[in-house]
Amino acid sequence: MKSQKLIIVLFICLFTAKGLHSQATDDSKEWLEWKYKTSGMVYATPVISDGVVYIGSMDSIFYALDAKSGREKWRFHSRNTIQSSAATYKNLVFFESGNSLFALTTRGKLKWNLDLCEGEINNQMDPWDFHHSSPCIHNGIVYIGTEQGILLGLDAKSGEQVLRSQTISEQAIRTTPVVSGDLVMYGDWDGVFYAIRISNGSLAWKYDTKVDGTFPWVNAIHGTPLVSDGDVFFAGRSCRLYSLDIRTGKKNWHYSSPSDQWLLGGPEIANGVVYQGSSDQYLFHAIDAGSGDLRWTADMDGRTWGNARVKGDRVYLGANSFYMINTADGKILKQYQFPQVHEEKKYGEYTDRTANFHSSPLLHKGMIILGSDDGHIYAIKEL
Repeated sequence: MKSQKLIIVLFICLFTAKGLHSQATDDSKEWLEWKYKTSGMVYATPVISDGVVYIGSMDSIFYALDAKSGREKWRFHSRNTIQSSAATYKNLVFFESGNSLFALTTRGKLKWNLDLCEGEINNQMDPWDFHHSSPCIHNGIVYIGTEQGILLGLDAKSGEQVLRSQTISEQAIRTTPVVSGDLVMYGDWDGVFYAIRISNGSLAWKYDTKVDGTFPWVNAIHGTPLVSDGDVFFAGRSCRLYSLDIRTGKKNWHYSSPSDQWLLGGPEIANGVVYQGSSDQYLFHAIDAGSGDLRWTADMDGRTWGNARVKGDRVYLGANSFYMINTADGKILKQYQFPQVHEEKKYGEYTDRTANFHSSPLLHKGMIILGSDDGHIYAIKEL
């Protein structure tokens, strides 16, 4: 009997010692503004326009939700799973599904759709391939990559092709393009980063990450590149974060993962610091944008598939838990844990036991909105 009481006391101590953590249950009113349940995992990052959140799910449905309440305004059934994030332009919203680009009105009506490439659809190159290239809109042109290594520029109103560029290896483009001046930039599955001239579609420069060394896996570039002060930043399975000069494509520096782990998601930059997630080392990095020197790391409870977001002195991101971190020293300010809602999932030799946040946070009027592979879209209060 005494031993049973001791076990109970130890359990209570262990549970209450977590202090910093908050469980995501139905009584989480202190920090959860709302949540919306889809019928599939959510890998996409939400976007917002005129108070409406747009996001797709692996259930092949594209959702429009009221940002304040989380109530559904309308839904659109696509042909396939949705692993890209949306983009808005005037009264249109764009997303990719099954190698097809959809243009909807903000009322949910189909304006046009276009098959981006021919042949068999391959939604996942391997078990860790979660995100497709998402549309980037600049001056009325939608730029998007395909899994056949083709970058397309399409007129946003009509879908008419105005630019086309093929990667050398013809390997998939999973990054979301980024535009700076006359250049549209993106990386491919072969680890090559391209800069294409918008004016004539010619190659301005390219950088092959394989010149810095390779591993047994492909050097695939993930996430959305980031442009800041004349430099472009990107990362991926090369286990390196790169800074290149936009004008020449020459490397300013690269930061290598301390344990040769993939650097996942795209970089986020604020006040001269680049924030970058990683895979199986479960580390989140803060790196000096000018020199590439490491400032600090923070321990995560899982892989950080999405980008971080910075506001003031806080950085927000999801792994297995959702985190609020101090930008100065990497101290974890809040960690919201979520219960196991699915069976253990195997990714190669690795196992995930709880839901993951593959989505990047969207910051909106005191809320942080993002999707989870538990099928929910969450709106978390900025506490």
